[in-house]
Amino acid sequence: MLNSDLNIHHMKNRKQLIFVLSMFLFIVFNANSQDLLNILEKEAPNTPLYTQATFKANRILIGQSVETRKKGVLEFVLGTRYWNIPNNDTSQSFGADRFSGHFGMQYAFTDRFTFGAGITSFDGIVNGFAKYRLVRQTEDNKVPLGITLVQGASYFSRDFAIFSLPQNSSERLAYATQVILARKFNRNLSLQLTPTYIHSGVNQPVPDKKDFFALGFGGRYKLSNHVTIASEYGYLFGRDEGEEGFNLFSLGVNWEISDLIMQFSMTNSKSFDDIASYTLNANNFHFRPGGLHIGVNATYVLHLKKRKPRPSE
Repeated sequence: MLNSDLNIHHMKNRKQLIFVLSMFLFIVFNANSQDLLNILEKEAPNTPLYTQATFKANRILIGQSVETRKKGVLEFVLGTRYWNIPNNDTSQSFGADRFSGHFGMQYAFTDRFTFGAGITSFDGIVNGFAKYRLVRQTEDNKVPLGITLVQGASYFSRDFAIFSLPQNSSERLAYATQVILARKFNRNLSLQLTPTYIHSGVNQPVPDKKDFFALGFGGRYKLSNHVTIASEYGYLFGRDEGEEGFNLFSLGVNWEISDLIMQFSMTNSKSFDDIASYTLNANNFHFRPGGLHIGVNATYVLHLKKRKPRPSE
């Protein structure tokens, strides 16, 4: 009987001890949780969640997008363009009369600043650009738009299409200043507006005029996690369309494969250049020879710095 009473007494003491320890742990954990919540509430307003992947690449198809890459990212761009010429009896429907190739590189010095340069075979244009992301859209829509500034420069090395260039090499330089305004409305839809000022020593498309204003429109719609359709239109003010060239239009598909982005496009622009694609389009967009140019671009993304995991897009 004595042993039995002692066992019962020990069991009661053990239960009381477990109860006291449980209450102590509950109080400590609850207090720490409250402290952690208070800390998070204080820090949350200072750490906004920025909208990711308004567009998939630095360019929609031809023109600049609002995007800049993460610091330390180096991109290699290889572009091709194919088209037939009108009234060519030797032209084949399955072939291409003309070909243009483009090679470019662009590097992100910071998350907001990217610099790039490139050269094109057909029109001999050498260009470069500096791109700064001034404002970033936030997920809570307190900042509803993204704003990026772009300054580009191009050198036209030779005549092409119907356009003749000045003999003086200094007059073959052109400059473009762009303010890109973009918004990602939801997971699938993004739209962009690009007011553009162009100063060109090339006396085309409008003779005796060197300063132009243009307005670019662009958008993309996401079909799946890796495939989007994209389109852009560029309107140049103060031009007699037709006689002095045509406005830019392009339509295509972007396909993201890990660190490789493939872009397939149809456009009326022969050029890959930001300035020439606005000003020097000899034909309108149509599906007859001379009006349709098929583009296939490949952009390879090389991460020179350790990449952090991306948030869900």
